[in-house]
Amino acid sequence: MSVWGWFKGAFGGGALTNPDEGAQQSGPAGGRSEANVVVTDERAMKISTVFACVRLLVQTGATMPLGFFTRTEDGRDPLASDHYLCQLLKYQPNNFMTAKEFRQALWTQRVLWGNGYAKIRWMGNRPVSLTPLKPEFMTVERGNDGLIYHYSTQNGIIDYSQRDIFHLKGFSADGIMGMSALAYARESMGLSVSADRSAATSINGTARVVLETDDFPTSDQKEQLRRMYGHDADTVEFRDGLMIVPGGMKYRGISIPPDDLQLLESRQFQVPEICRFFGVPAVMVDGAAGATAAWPASYEQQVLSFLQFGLKPYLEEWEDKVPASLVTGSERQSVIVEHNVEGLLRADSAGRSSFYSSMVQNGILSRNEVRKKENLPSVEGADELTVQVNMTNLEDLPQVNDQGQTNAAE
Repeated sequence: MSVWGWFKGAFGGGALTNPDEGAQQSGPAGGRSEANVVVTDERAMKISTVFACVRLLVQTGATMPLGFFTRTEDGRDPLASDHYLCQLLKYQPNNFMTAKEFRQALWTQRVLWGNGYAKIRWMGNRPVSLTPLKPEFMTVERGNDGLIYHYSTQNGIIDYSQRDIFHLKGFSADGIMGMSALAYARESMGLSVSADRSAATSINGTARVVLETDDFPTSDQKEQLRRMYGHDADTVEFRDGLMIVPGGMKYRGISIPPDDLQLLESRQFQVPEICRFFGVPAVMVDGAAGATAAWPASYEQQVLSFLQFGLKPYLEEWEDKVPASLVTGSERQSVIVEHNVEGLLRADSAGRSSFYSSMVQNGILSRNEVRKKENLPSVEGADELTVQVNMTNLEDLPQVNDQGQTNAAE
């Protein structure tokens, strides 16, 4: 790596890619925005728009059923419930949390930091536990033989090899580290924090005024002013927000009204601005006024749009990373991981009825398969695929008519 490349990397500027060796970064260095606000992960989550975007993505994506299959000559078959992937990601990945809690933790890391980490404990070639690691304590180094993960703990730094870390990463320019939304949205979040502070200052009722005198007060007069306008509040009278000042002093307000600051407009503008960094439509977090005009008319189309452009990249990252990191040997080529998004796209009763009727009448689903999707028990004689016979070619119509007449006569 060149000296200039090292210099740019050391001071957090110059390019989106990381150096060919050494420490890797997930975004611009530094924690203070141009608005002079330090935007940490904790402070960012206090911004309502950030919290709403993270909650929506995490709770929607992490609660989707995750299916595990193996390829066969005829298609694919579900993995047995005692398979280690099912045990880790459907039931219990470790002794501290359920599979849902684990996936929510990794989703939260991925959404905020662009990278999610979990320690893999192996028993031979089989993973037996997954434990989340905090990304703020993780340093990733690019070595000659792969990535090296340095994790800071109270007892020192623990080094992990690439095989021992489940690294869920977002999009990036080099494929090594995912880009952090916290890092790249620091300026927008800093503006939002500043707007929140300005709003709190404008609303908390603090008087921002100047008391002017014609002459310089003497020491006795200064002490008298302290008693009058300091702790001795009885000498100052408030009526309907107006402060009445005795002693012939001049009152001059210096605060700027919130309307003049365009405070409300500024805070409202930050909602879609932050949503862009997370890929969440502002309307889904009750954001900008008029945002609904750009959305499809029906609820189904809205959900489908969010699934395709918001959630799909996250889902596919899990589906690619699970077999790549947790499956070894030849089994890696045959294992399929897939989210079941059908529950998210579930229509109303009329829409489901029309869909099921079409699938059954065209021999795609059996009646028992439909009943299973509706959480109904199977019934005898409903496992066969059926089709309608009322559509046929014109040249075959006489034969169909003759067959119908024969059946009627019998």
